[in-house]
Amino acid sequence: MQPLLKVERLTKSFGGVAALRDGSFELERGSVHALCGGNGAGKSTFLSILMGIHKRDGGKIWRRGEQVEFNSPAEALASGIAIIEQELSPVPHMTVAENIYLGREPSARFGGIDFKTMNRNAQALLDRLEFHIRANQYMMNLSVAQMQLVEIAKALSHDAEVIFMDEPTSAIGEKEAQQLFSAIARLKAEGKGVVYVSHRLSEIFQIADSYTVFRDGSHVGSGALADIDRRGLIRLIVGRELGEEYIKTNEPTDVTGFAVEGLSAPGKIDDISFSVRKGEIFGIYGLMGSGRTEIFNCLFGLDTSSKGDVHLDGQPISVSTPANAMKQGIAFVTEDRKVTGLNLSDSVRNNICLASLPEMSPAFTMRKREEQAA
Repeated sequence: MQPLLKVERLTKSFGGVAALRDGSFELERGSVHALCGGNGAGKSTFLSILMGIHKRDGGKIWRRGEQVEFNSPAEALASGIAIIEQELSPVPHMTVAENIYLGREPSARFGGIDFKTMNRNAQALLDRLEFHIRANQYMMNLSVAQMQLVEIAKALSHDAEVIFMDEPTSAIGEKEAQQLFSAIARLKAEGKGVVYVSHRLSEIFQIADSYTVFRDGSHVGSGALADIDRRGLIRLIVGRELGEEYIKTNEPTDVTGFAVEGLSAPGKIDDISFSVRKGEIFGIYGLMGSGRTEIFNCLFGLDTSSKGDVHLDGQPISVSTPANAMKQGIAFVTEDRKVTGLNLSDSVRNNICLASLPEMSPAFTMRKREEQAA
């Protein structure tokens, strides 16, 4: 039987720099194939070529035994290939259903959009995937994790035979990840092929049947996951033996640096208390919608409805705005970097210095030399 997708020696360079030297790969029907490699290994470039986003410099692609070349994502979709990208791209002021069927909305009489049918089909898809999201919700009101689930539903709505999943669990919790894995199992049972990209090896060994490893833009190994262990896969990915994957070196002191008592916000969180010692990394866990993000919004002054006691270095503090929080030595890396963390149309330098404007501009003009040095 012909593989769903076969690729031989794909190459691609950008400005003389080789991003892909030898992208080779095979995907069988009814299987999950893990595409592995470190950052810069060439995985994203490889997927971009297969989706018609980038044009390859060399190599061959076969789809069901027929040699093909896709010049656009539309051509790849028409051939039954869809992708769930790591980088989310929602249209925030449209509904979930409108995002799922964007550009292929069902038609009503007189050339309008049949919103009733679109909402019904979108809700049926979300329910089948066990994603607890309403089709008529606006995307801008969803969390990052929920937006990721909508992206997954959008890709699966094409009824594609080959589905690329690029870090699909990077923004979702364990419960949502298990929902995704159940959906993948159904796709396998239907004879579809899934190419799964993830840095989480536990996920790969849980759901994948086979693997391909890229390193420095080249294919370095493929095979059945049943024939390799975690240590062997890591050796292929990094090119050498690794000792401990992560060595914990921080040692907390006995001094409490930050304490929260009875933190509440109407309808969001209720009576949250914890303390963090100096030198300690403190983790906050919970399912999607449990209030993790809301805790940080309150502590950074983004939610002005919150009540409770906060102590920093043993002294009570009151945080009313983000600027007030920053003056007291509190920083916040937000959940959604693109929307609430960065000014994407500005430079790296200006983004880095945004949090230090008073120091960089004491006289209403930016001190470029100090900005550049910082």
